[in-house]
Amino acid sequence: MQIGSVGFPEDQQVKLEKIFKLSKQNRYSLVDLDCSELPDLLLVFGFDLSAHQELAELPESYHSRIILVGRGKPENKRYAHLGYPLVSSRVLRALDGMTNKNEEDEAVEPDEDNRFAKYQDVEVTAQPEHARSSYQILVVDDNEVMQQALNNELLQLTVPVIVHFAGTGEEALQQVAQQRYDFIFLDVVMPGIDGFETCTEMRKRPELKKTPIIMLTSKTSPMDEVKGIMSGCSTYLTKPIEHEEFQKVINRVSNWVDEFQKA
Repeated sequence: MQIGSVGFPEDQQVKLEKIFKLSKQNRYSLVDLDCSELPDLLLVFGFDLSAHQELAELPESYHSRIILVGRGKPENKRYAHLGYPLVSSRVLRALDGMTNKNEEDEAVEPDEDNRFAKYQDVEVTAQPEHARSSYQILVVDDNEVMQQALNNELLQLTVPVIVHFAGTGEEALQQVAQQRYDFIFLDVVMPGIDGFETCTEMRKRPELKKTPIIMLTSKTSPMDEVKGIMSGCSTYLTKPIEHEEFQKVINRVSNWVDEFQKA
């Protein structure tokens, strides 16, 4: 997996290369930013994107793959971020969380459309008049950077969203017992019970029988399909998050939710 970098001092660039060599099977390689062949993810040093002229050429849809690196937190909540100074375990954990590269099954090329595309035939339309004023959404992922990336995408919806977070399957089950959600994003790989088992437990609750549950994974293997169908997930989104795919899926799901609630 190719990771681009922009604006890093030379010593920090060397440190990044050393950190990537620590990843299992050397999965990550540091590359120069080439706008004609963009890397899978892009690390930007500092919180001011305007300081880097080369970033102006990036397509809007690519910004969901940018991770800012710096002290504190950026004022622009759109971007995921990593703390500075760089810590090997934190950097690798963030990248693994953005890509789910720690999944066990061998990857296969995903179909052009999402697997388990329960909402594939639902027509995307403008928000109907009966649509509720906001959506309650639960994001279940143990990686803070991935939580940020999903939150940034959700904030771009035309309808206001109230996003709640859980870091484990156990925590998510506690939250769904206390709060009703319009849809749920669920990571496959988490500490404790995994996403498949969490989904299975959620589907046992009558109020969650028809709630869209969107699994987050870096790939869809035949085993994933079987596990997903058995656990009751509605559809998959692959990591890293693709802006256009994300908005396409979420618009379809939200329209379906509105029609279901109206009925």
